[in-house]
Amino acid sequence: MSYVIYMFPDNRIREFRKKAGLSQAELGKRVGLHQTQIGNLENGTRELTFEWARRIAEVLGCLLVDLLSEKDNPYRLSDEERRLIKHYRTADEAKKALVSRVAEPLAPVQSDDIARKSAA
Repeated sequence: MSYVIYMFPDNRIREFRKKAGLSQAELGKRVGLHQTQIGNLENGTRELTFEWARRIAEVLGCLLVDLLSEKDNPYRLSDEERRLIKHYRTADEAKKALVSRVAEPLAPVQSDDIARKSAA
């Protein structure tokens, strides 16, 4: 079963394609689409299925959710945040505990904050 996500002109396919230094034709060749179809996906005139979004994200070196606009993915991570998370995940338990002790007083996050931002 193929689900369809409707990603209109505010999707980020073009942004990630350019960041990867690929033309529409190059991206299309790597994912199995024609250059015109890539253009239509980028400008929102063609429906984007999860399968195509997965393929495109893989080639562009990003996560599928990164292709969503900020409106559709307000909690997306910046490159710096991803870098920090990668370091955290590879750290030993003592270093993770140290990072937690430093981070918690900087910006305490409460569940109400997340709920309010989601409702906005």
